[in-house]
Amino acid sequence: MKYIIIAFKSRNNLLSFAKLLRINGMIVNIINTPRSTSISCGLSIKTDYRNLNNVTRILNQSKVDGFLGVYLVTRNGMHEQTQHIF
Repeated sequence: MKYIIIAFKSRNNLLSFAKLLRINGMIVNIINTPRSTSISCGLSIKTDYRNLNNVTRILNQSKVDGFLGVYLVTRNGMHEQTQHIF
């Protein structure tokens, strides 16, 4: 299973960006940030990895504050691998 997470410094920035993604037709969830990302933010936005191009386009257009990064998470059974991609 593959998905991406988008991390922000604050919950307000995260919630605003999640709303923007939903307005643009994406299905998103707010999740606890996986420990494998090595970032300290407690919550992240989770969406399908096939949304990556749209997410990066919206990030570039919206100039949101507090953006920390986009991470690809790959789960294989109990093993989880996280890679910073944007």
